[in-house]
Amino acid sequence: MIIRDLSRTRKAAWIAATTLVLGLGLCDVCAAGEPGGAVTSRTTSVNFASHIGLSSLGQKFTVSTYDVPTADAVPHILAIDSEDHVWFSESGGRFAGKFLDVPPQSKIGRIESNGAITEWSLPGEETSPMGVLFDRKGYLWIAERLGNRITRMSYDGAVTYFPVPTQGSWPTGLAFDSQGGVWFTETKGNRIGRVDPSTGQIEEFPFKPEGMSATGIAIDSRDRVWVAGRDANIIAEWDPQSREFQYFPLSTPNAKPCGIVVDARDRVWFTQRNAGKLATISVDGHIQEFALKEMKTGPFLPVVDRQGNIWFSQIWSNKVAKFNPEAREFEEFQVADDINHVAGLAIDSRGNVWFASQTGNKVGTIARQNLTYFGADDKTPVEERLAVNDSDKFDFRSLEVPTKQSVPGIVEVAPDDTIWFTQMGGGFVVPGFPPGPPGQKIGYIRDGAIAELATPTPESGPTSMAIDSKNGDVWVTLRSANKIALVRNYTVTEFDLPVANTLPVGITVDGEHNVWVALSTIGAVARRTPDGEWRVLNLPHRDGNPRTIYADRSDTIWYTEKDGNRLGVVNQSDWTVREWTIPTRVAWPLSLSEDDAGNIWFAEMRADKLARFDRKLEKIEEFKLPAHSAPFKILFDQSKQLFWISTVFGNSVLRFDIGRQKATAAFRVPHEGVWLGGIARMSNGCFWVTEQFGNRVDQLCIPENYTKRASAP
Repeated sequence: MIIRDLSRTRKAAWIAATTLVLGLGLCDVCAAGEPGGAVTSRTTSVNFASHIGLSSLGQKFTVSTYDVPTADAVPHILAIDSEDHVWFSESGGRFAGKFLDVPPQSKIGRIESNGAITEWSLPGEETSPMGVLFDRKGYLWIAERLGNRITRMSYDGAVTYFPVPTQGSWPTGLAFDSQGGVWFTETKGNRIGRVDPSTGQIEEFPFKPEGMSATGIAIDSRDRVWVAGRDANIIAEWDPQSREFQYFPLSTPNAKPCGIVVDARDRVWFTQRNAGKLATISVDGHIQEFALKEMKTGPFLPVVDRQGNIWFSQIWSNKVAKFNPEAREFEEFQVADDINHVAGLAIDSRGNVWFASQTGNKVGTIARQNLTYFGADDKTPVEERLAVNDSDKFDFRSLEVPTKQSVPGIVEVAPDDTIWFTQMGGGFVVPGFPPGPPGQKIGYIRDGAIAELATPTPESGPTSMAIDSKNGDVWVTLRSANKIALVRNYTVTEFDLPVANTLPVGITVDGEHNVWVALSTIGAVARRTPDGEWRVLNLPHRDGNPRTIYADRSDTIWYTEKDGNRLGVVNQSDWTVREWTIPTRVAWPLSLSEDDAGNIWFAEMRADKLARFDRKLEKIEEFKLPAHSAPFKILFDQSKQLFWISTVFGNSVLRFDIGRQKATAAFRVPHEGVWLGGIARMSNGCFWVTEQFGNRVDQLCIPENYTKRASAP
């Protein structure tokens, strides 16, 4: 059924009578917005925790949570900026009835790169910010429910207010149209409004049905505004051409539609909180419903990921759910044990799903489980994807890193069989994730135990590592400090890089003891001589994001660009480079190695492939690995003509047979969801791997591969 609230012949009269265009009195303040000055802020180190769960479809997943510093903050809605920082509103309470019966708040929070949380106190008491959303210019827009205003906040904290003309309207949800207009719901005002940012002018459009209690709002590609009328059990659609509403009553009684979102195909999706359903509605009002197994989970606020899946919070069940429209299948993720009243969701550029836990007073994330989110064009049927049988024929021992949540990364074995590894700490995937500040220690294993060396710079972020094979020096990139470090005789010495803000990641040492570093953010590589002289080579593509750098047996320097999707080689005679584009787009090339023939191999982490560059033919050939394994580090085995490959999501070490050109076995570690990192080999043939999320370093001794039972180094 479709209910129209006016006819074409009555449109002009209706607009004149009911549209409030601010032009006098109050609009003198609102015409350009009311400057609010700069808000105050405070940054606090917070507690964080991680655990591994099992989804309703049997999928392992990792949840990390961050405690909000302000007590009873009630984090509600999330927004993610262009740098992947997670922002959230702290609304506090005083909602309908006694739900969340705590004082309202007036704060906006942000998770920093080091896992701390910065909170901005908005002027005014108990304004209860709700909806938050970034516009294309980088401004954060805030709907302040009890402050009865729409607020625009710049990155440095300066604010401009746009008071809502209807008093006590409870502005709640936010959405942008194609012209940059800011639309908002007025939950108690029974209308929607629009702010024109260029003029500060506000228009309001009342609903015809009483008691809509509209919360969710979304806008499709034709600028049609869709609204969830929670208490009226109606979905409303406002047409910008006709300037009319249409109302679509739901067939499920008392369904309580709350959140609403539009996907990339212009399909409108909405949650039904009381009915335990997700639904979609067409322009002509046809509604299709999809019911969860349990009715009382409380589907609440939805978002859409890049692959078209609909994610939504479940306010009564402590769960986040994902719906695959193509398979028509739900998958649920338990994110807390106690009642948390999960609310807003947001998805960062890496595919991690963030959520706000209202009564838990936390912000959390469900870590991505594979890399298909990037360049989501993998349509290979599951039955055609490569699978490899697991092998349990290996000895295994595991050592826990003393520093909690250190995120051990790259591991190397020195000539004396000392095992060295970096402790990356948090924030290397996106700001604030993994949780915690950047690390500040370098670990090593001797006499069967782990010891740690602290870097002089706190929170330096030790990331990659290389060992000088001739003298045993250990070199480490310190990504957060913008330095490199030398470990010699168990003493750490730091050296500044010649350029600021480079995010150094990859590092290698050539036969002349020159240290080479990949400078990710500026698209360059740098060389440091044994005398301490630096030389920087700017690559042709400044946005290529070089992450891996490698010196082969002839001291030729190779590198890969993660974002540029290229393999490159440095000509040191004239300080130029040559580059080759990788056939698979968005391959994420990482880790480099050389075979006996002088060919260069590298892992394609996103593409689940191993690649070989034939130096004579100057051609790249790719070989499939198991789907969703995410190959990370590769290690050439000269005696057996194999590559050993650590896999982030495969949770295993793969054996790749060069002659057969395929992976022939997988050696799975017994700890689930740990994100395997580096891999290195001792002189007796045993491997060491790092568990980034498991906070462990493991030894794998495969009987066919080592010469004697391993003893601890």
